[in-house]
Amino acid sequence: MIEAPGVVERIDGDSAWVRLTEIQGGCGRCHEPGGCGGARIAHAFGSPNDVFEVRTASSVNVGQSVLLVADEGAALSAAVLSYGVPTMAVLACVGVGTWVAGEAGALVGLVSSLIASAVVVRRISRHRGWTRRLDVSMRPLVSCDVTQVK
Repeated sequence: MIEAPGVVERIDGDSAWVRLTEIQGGCGRCHEPGGCGGARIAHAFGSPNDVFEVRTASSVNVGQSVLLVADEGAALSAAVLSYGVPTMAVLACVGVGTWVAGEAGALVGLVSSLIASAVVVRRISRHRGWTRRLDVSMRPLVSCDVTQVK
């Protein structure tokens, strides 16, 4: 499971808006000598989103510390759908188009594969079973004050 601590900023119906309190990226060696700084790419086009809407069935309060939990395979599944399906479609359609009609066929294959990929990815991503796999759950983060334990 992928876990990230956060704080509930607001509650709206059955959704809670949670701000991440520890934003992590990459291996954590960005600021060390020899670190590649690869996590900085997330900041190249603006600040990454650190506030998320999470559907909640439990009772949480504004200001409460929570732990956001996502399935380990969710990020890989989303990446394969978003990038893998269109890439494979482009390669296949451009190859077939080139074989059938040369450069013009490659261009037709490219355009048609991009349109078909957009339709397929959008349709799959809206499917209820797919979105359920990508859900992020939330549970209260319990803190322990050891100064009061006797």
